[in-house]
Amino acid sequence: MMNVSEIIKLNLERQKSISAYYNPITGEGSTSIARNWVNIEGFPLEKIYLPITMSKDERIAELIEHGAEKFLFERNGKKASQREIVALWLQFCRTRICHDFEYWARSMAIISDKGKGRDIPFTLNRPQRKYLHEMEKLRLQDKPIDIILCKARQWGGSTLTQLYMLWIQLVHKQNWNSVICGDIEKQSSIVAGMLAKVINNYPQWATEGKKIYTSPYQGISKTRVISWSNSRYSLGSSQKPDSLRSEDICMAHLTEVGLWKSTAGRKPEDLVQSIFGSIASGPYTMKILESTAKGVGNFFHRTWIDAIEGRNNFTPVFIPWYSIDLYSKAIDKNHYSSFIDSMNEYEQELFNLGATLEAIAWYRDKRREIPDEWRLFSEFPSTANEAFQSTGRRVFKISYVQNMRSTCVPPIFKGDIIATENVTPQSERIEQRCRFVPALPGENVKENCLWIWLMPDCEQHIRDRYIVTVDVGGVSDKADYSCIVVADRMAMLDGGVPEIVACWHGHIEHDKLAWKAVEIARAYDNALLVIEANTLETEGTEGDNFEYILNEIAGHYNNLYCRTSGQEIKQGRPRRWGFHTNSSTKPMVINFLIKAMRDQLYIERCIETTYELDLYEIKENGKEMGAVEGNHDDRVMATAILIWVCYNYPLPTHIVGNKHNNRRTKIVSEASL
Repeated sequence: MMNVSEIIKLNLERQKSISAYYNPITGEGSTSIARNWVNIEGFPLEKIYLPITMSKDERIAELIEHGAEKFLFERNGKKASQREIVALWLQFCRTRICHDFEYWARSMAIISDKGKGRDIPFTLNRPQRKYLHEMEKLRLQDKPIDIILCKARQWGGSTLTQLYMLWIQLVHKQNWNSVICGDIEKQSSIVAGMLAKVINNYPQWATEGKKIYTSPYQGISKTRVISWSNSRYSLGSSQKPDSLRSEDICMAHLTEVGLWKSTAGRKPEDLVQSIFGSIASGPYTMKILESTAKGVGNFFHRTWIDAIEGRNNFTPVFIPWYSIDLYSKAIDKNHYSSFIDSMNEYEQELFNLGATLEAIAWYRDKRREIPDEWRLFSEFPSTANEAFQSTGRRVFKISYVQNMRSTCVPPIFKGDIIATENVTPQSERIEQRCRFVPALPGENVKENCLWIWLMPDCEQHIRDRYIVTVDVGGVSDKADYSCIVVADRMAMLDGGVPEIVACWHGHIEHDKLAWKAVEIARAYDNALLVIEANTLETEGTEGDNFEYILNEIAGHYNNLYCRTSGQEIKQGRPRRWGFHTNSSTKPMVINFLIKAMRDQLYIERCIETTYELDLYEIKENGKEMGAVEGNHDDRVMATAILIWVCYNYPLPTHIVGNKHNNRRTKIVSEASL
C-alpha cells in the first residue's frame, strides 16, 4: 500500500490528466487514434494534431510539405488567390472528416445539452473517447465493429454509438443501412429526434453545397432514408420489433439489452439473432450490444462472459463510474491527508483501480444515499463484476462465486445419452446399454441437453467413484427445470476434492427424467443415484406417480438412494426412495455448499451453475431461500445435495479382483450417510 504522500502525488497526476486540454478541432488531447503534429502554412488553422492515417495520404503529405500556396502553385502554375486557398481548405476539411471522427463530431453534429435546454456541438467526454478508441481500433484494422458495452449511467454511450453509425452513413458508405433497437418505443423516439437534429443542421460545405434530409422509406415513418447517401436507419423496440426492417442491414445498435424481457414465444436472444443474422460481417459493419448490467445469467451477461473469455467475436468494453467527470466532489488539498486516513479498505481499492480522491469523496456521499450495496454496485459499478449484481440478500458471497467461476470451462461434449434398449441390469458393458449422441449443428444445447466435462472412466476399478443427484422440476416451459449433476470423487482417494463432470438440464416428463438419470448413473460406473423427490410428493401436482416411478427404478437399478433407515426396513416399514428436502435438510445442504465454496472443497465446471449461485437469495421473511423471482435454482439444489453426499458418504475404494463380481446390491439411506 502506498503511503500518504505517494497517494497525494498520484492523485494530483490523475487530476492533471483529467483536466488536460482537449480540442477536437486542433486534435490536441485526443487519445482515440494515433496522431502526429503537422504544420500547413497558409491555412486558417496551420498547426493540427492530425490522424496518422490522413497524414500518410500522398496529396496530404505533399500539402504538408509545401504549404497551401506552393501546393496550389505547383498545380496551377500561378500564385493562388485567397478564394482558391479557402476552397483548398474546405477540401482538406472534407478529407479530414473521413479520418477524424472527433473533428467531425465537433464540426458537424449538433446535439441537445442534457438538462440545459440548448443545442451544442458534440464534443466527446473522457469515457466517450475511451469507447471511441475501441471502435476506431477495429475500423482501422478493417474488422467488424462488434462491441458489447457494459456501462455506468450518464456519460452518453448510446449517443456516441448512434452518431458513430451516422458518421459512417454520411461520410464513408452509400446504401449502408442500420437498425437501432431499444427496450421501449420511447427510447427510439429520442434517438429519432437526435438524428433528425444532426441531419437538419448538417453544414452544406461538407456536402458540397447540397442540403441533406430524411424521408420515410416506403411510407414507414420509423424507417428513414438519408438523401445524401441513400442509407436507411430503422427504429424499433424489443417489445414491438415488427417495425424493424431486417433486410440488407449493415449496422445494428441494440441498447439496454439487459432490460429486454422474455415474452411468449420470443426471447431476447431470438430478436438479437434475427437482427444480427441479417448482417454480413466485414469492414464498417457494426454490431453493438449495450446496457447497464441487470443481473446475471441473462442473455446480456452470458454474452459479456463469453466476450471476456474469447468465446465470441465481441470486444468487451466497460466504463466505470469514476471515469465520468460528473461523479466528483472537490476536496481542499490541505485536507487530503485526513481524507486518506479516513478511507476504508474498499475506498483504498477504488483508488488502486484508478479513482481520484475527489471521485471517492463523491462515492462516499452516494453510499449514504443508497445504503443497499448491491443497488449501488448496479447503478455505479467500479468493475464489471460489480455491475452484474441482482440481489442484496444473496446467500453465496460474491468472492466465493468468483472462485467457483474461475474453474469453469466449456464442456467437451454437448448432446444427450440415448438408451439402445430399456434398462437391462444384466448387461455388463456400458456401451451396450447407452450411447452419447452429440448435438446437431444449430441445435439448442442449453435446454434438454447433456453437458460433459469428463467422460466416464470405468477401467480404474474404483467403487463409488461417481455420485449422481437429480433435482426434479416441472414439465411445462414455465415450470422449474429438472437437473442431473454428476461428480467424480476419485481425487478424494489422495486428499483431493470432487469435481463436477456432467450436467443434464431441461424440461422432461418425470418418468423419462428418472430413466435418463439411471442411464447417466449407469454410464458413470453404476454411480450412487440420489433423486430429490419431496417437491412432487408434497405438492401432489405434476408428480402424483413419481413414487411409483422410483419403486420401479429400484427394481432395476441397485445403487439408488433410500431415505428409509435399515432399522425401519427390518421393522417392516416400506422403502422411501429419494432425498427429502425440507426445512431441516435444505439449510443443511446449502450451508455445506457455502462451506465447500469458501474452502474450495469441490471443483465447479458449469458456468450456468455460478449464474444461479449469484441469483440465490434469502427471502424477505428471512426464513426461506430460493432464486430471485423469475429465475431458477435447480442447478444450485442439485449441486448442494451432490456435494453434501460426496463428503458424507464413505470414500471411494479400490476394487480387488473382478470389479463386477465385487459390485454389491445395496441400500443407501440417510442413516448410512
